[in-house]
Amino acid sequence: MSATKAAAARPDISILGVVTKDLQHLPGAPDRAAPGGVPIYAGLALCALGLRVEVRTRLASRDAALLAGLRAAGADIEIRPARATTQFENLYSGGDLGTRRQRVQAQAGPFAIVDLRGLRASAVHLGPLLPDDLPLAVLRALRSRATLISLDVQGYARRLVDGEVRSADWPDKRAGLACIDILKADAEEAEALTGQRDPGRAARALAALGPREVLVTLGAAGSLLLAQGRLHRVPAYRPRAVVDPTGCGDSYCAGYLFRRLQGAAPDAAARFGAALATAKIEQAGPFTGSADAVAAILKLRETTSASGGKRKPRRGGRSTPEAGGRA
Repeated sequence: MSATKAAAARPDISILGVVTKDLQHLPGAPDRAAPGGVPIYAGLALCALGLRVEVRTRLASRDAALLAGLRAAGADIEIRPARATTQFENLYSGGDLGTRRQRVQAQAGPFAIVDLRGLRASAVHLGPLLPDDLPLAVLRALRSRATLISLDVQGYARRLVDGEVRSADWPDKRAGLACIDILKADAEEAEALTGQRDPGRAARALAALGPREVLVTLGAAGSLLLAQGRLHRVPAYRPRAVVDPTGCGDSYCAGYLFRRLQGAAPDAAARFGAALATAKIEQAGPFTGSADAVAAILKLRETTSASGGKRKPRRGGRSTPEAGGRA
């Protein structure tokens, strides 16, 4: 389908979130500037999987070129002008790039209820990166318009201290999570929001506040899914190489939502999301593969598990993390 026809058709899903200017610091690699944010990493993955995607974002008009990839992929984009574009620095360290520090250099500011006007999809994925990106009033207004609301909670579980991102509780979590159907958090965010160090208990505490499906990603340990009162342990899938971990959590969400919108059961959707996160970590930038490529990772995992075989990592002979969905 051409980009023009895709834009004219009703979207399968809408994404609300800021597009960012990211500067990536990876050990042993040159610093890399790239567009980032949930609309980029989840939006491009969903486009690659074949969904019609609508994006509502905030950024400075001078930075509209950050959206070139989304436009080329056929996404329908509406920009809410801002004085500045949100800018992150991501500093990775550790042998498996498992430690990340983040600094914020600029902020685009919050969405408003008026920004929901004309939203066409019945399924909406929310991607706040900072606590003020999506105020509670916007969540409540959206609840009356959308039949399915998904939230990557990362922005609500943060605060800025001298420009550096720190974990924090969400003061409006009880009212906010009452508006949400599907919730994704990583283990650190889940603990910040619930006070529970055990991810399973954290998932149940989050579900008690409203979401009917809760995903807690655990990095190399895989992820947990709580759906219909049942806790599922979802395996991680070992990547061939760890190239770029930024956006793995967004990719996990994209894979999960893609399969849920197709009618797949939650546990099958979570496995697909984990496999998509693995495919993403093997490449720089957003996932641009296909559903078949993700299915191949799942099939390989099932084959090696059945045979008891183990695949050796290729990154300099060191063990590599399995992609459980780092944001």
